[in-house]
Amino acid sequence: MRTAFVLFLLLSCAFLSTHAQSRSEENSVQVLFWNVENLFDVEDDSLTNDDEYVPYSMRAWNYSRYEQKLFSIYKTLVAAGGWQPPDLIALAEVENRKVLEDLLEKTPLLRAGYQIIHQDSEDRRGIDLAVLYRPSVIQVTDTSFVSIRFPENPHSRTRDIIHLKAESVGLAAFHLFVNHWPSRYGGGRSSENKRVYVAGVLKNILDELYVQDSLVNCVVLGDFNDVPEDVSLQLLASSRVNLALVTNHSFQGTHKHQGVWSHFDQVWISTSLMKADGTLPRGAIFHPEWLLKTDKTYGGLKPRRTYEGFNYQGGFSDHLPVYIEISIDAQLAKERNN
Repeated sequence: MRTAFVLFLLLSCAFLSTHAQSRSEENSVQVLFWNVENLFDVEDDSLTNDDEYVPYSMRAWNYSRYEQKLFSIYKTLVAAGGWQPPDLIALAEVENRKVLEDLLEKTPLLRAGYQIIHQDSEDRRGIDLAVLYRPSVIQVTDTSFVSIRFPENPHSRTRDIIHLKAESVGLAAFHLFVNHWPSRYGGGRSSENKRVYVAGVLKNILDELYVQDSLVNCVVLGDFNDVPEDVSLQLLASSRVNLALVTNHSFQGTHKHQGVWSHFDQVWISTSLMKADGTLPRGAIFHPEWLLKTDKTYGGLKPRRTYEGFNYQGGFSDHLPVYIEISIDAQLAKERNN
């Protein structure tokens, strides 16, 4: 087992070195989102509720398990990129900048040269969103963090929305919005108003962009904790933003709860990012067999998690990654705007 793992590392290092520029040469950018489920370091943060993920907790979280989690994430990202790193990676449920630095410095992702976009949010558990991007392929020209304040519950906290503007060689500039909307803890209906409120905040930002430029390129992705048919996402879809959903119905969903699969993790794009023939860019749920395991309770498969309850399983996450490959030519975009 260890020999196979070492061989995997050696081969993936070679791929990272050999294929570093291949996507930029093809005038396309692969964007991936993954809720990695509780990527915590082993240190106690007195400012957040991270007590479950320290060595003396019931989970007995330790450096060995933390290191295994880092390499599991690395393995998945490289495989999802087609054995080369995605150009831009958005992650949910990362504790702090340190875990991102460890991911990039203690795994072969070091060779990909990623830069980090991250800011501590006010989430009470201390879980944040982050973006990793390769400056050799993507240039980030502007970054902001949209804080969420619930008027009816000002003491409630959730993750910021990351908004960045980026461009790539030969490609038109685009806006990226990374989301991790309030959870369904306590029930989907009772928590729905929070997700509807966040959707309204995002909708207003998108509408302003579209007033400035009706052909603006936007990518909206994340863990929405709602499915496309829910009120929050219908609010987003019914605005003049006119986003098209990219998903892969060949798989049941990205998250499974009590035997039911849901498409909580999604990628939405503006119609300006559709192909010239009107079809959607290539996008999918990444679901290799090693991210899944047999669901002995409800049947079928389910994501292979790091923990089942408090029992360590050494898996990956309770969510599956989603990705999209966008390729709108800068010259074509210029012609559309004239």
